[in-house]
Amino acid sequence: MKIPTAITGALLEPATTDLCINGSRIFVDRGAGLQPIDGPSLDAAELKAWVLEALSKAGRSWDARVPFIDAPWQHEGLRLRLHVVFPPISETGILVSIRKLPSSPGPAVLERWHGSGPLLDVLAEACRRGESIVISGATGSGKTTLASDLLSQVPREQRIIALEDTPELYPSHPHFISLQSRPPNADGFGEITLRSLLRQCLRMRPDRIVLGECRGAEVMELLQALNTGHGGGLATLHANSPRDALRRLETLALLSGTEGMSIPVIREWISAGVQWVAQVERTEQGRRIRELSQVCGLEAGVVLLRPVDSKRPPVAQPQRSSL
Repeated sequence: MKIPTAITGALLEPATTDLCINGSRIFVDRGAGLQPIDGPSLDAAELKAWVLEALSKAGRSWDARVPFIDAPWQHEGLRLRLHVVFPPISETGILVSIRKLPSSPGPAVLERWHGSGPLLDVLAEACRRGESIVISGATGSGKTTLASDLLSQVPREQRIIALEDTPELYPSHPHFISLQSRPPNADGFGEITLRSLLRQCLRMRPDRIVLGECRGAEVMELLQALNTGHGGGLATLHANSPRDALRRLETLALLSGTEGMSIPVIREWISAGVQWVAQVERTEQGRRIRELSQVCGLEAGVVLLRPVDSKRPPVAQPQRSSL
């Protein structure tokens, strides 16, 4: 089944970052928000046939009991992430969201980030030193892109193991490995969670552990790893600010159900295991690092964050609280 012409044409445009299909209409983001593509409406039967074939090639199958699917996809040399929602969850027909991923290691770090040079220098040096970084921001703000750029700065003799739901990270590094989670099948079997992958990762001699996106109980294992000799970790998550990012880490750790965990203990682990929190955003000029905060220990039960002045970045390594 041939991919609809309007879709392939938009995907091949260098400026395209995202493409969304709402039933019969196509919207494309070329850096200025989603804009509709003019032209004839998509045929529902043709769209469904193409989607099912694309999912089949990715090793995924659709079942009415699981009406949404996330899958990697390749088309004409492009690396893409395909997310599909089927009726009856959607009343407007099949919904398709396509994220365009780097097809090769990206350019040098400074070439991609608008007006973020000083802050990016601080982060790149921190990554080379083996300090742990959390990157937060909204959807499409550049969290994964920044993570890939920073991982390209890791010394070549170190082994990086990334844990992802869909393979998105693509750093320029000779010893980068990506492990992917797997959802359960229609009968509820075969699931491999990020939490179980992280436990296996610890037995694979990692120098750096990367969590593609913090969204569940795996946060607890990550914090444990960062506090038991596995420094230099990197993780991304959705949050509105560095402080909100730390609050979300607390919440996810509490929701992990680990016995004996409390907010004071979790905050001690965060303050000892994480050294930097970067907030990224997407603007009309491009993606940028909006804020960078240094984690400076724990005081009166509160994790201390020190905002970094882009004009006077710190030169000393961040302090770590003792457990």
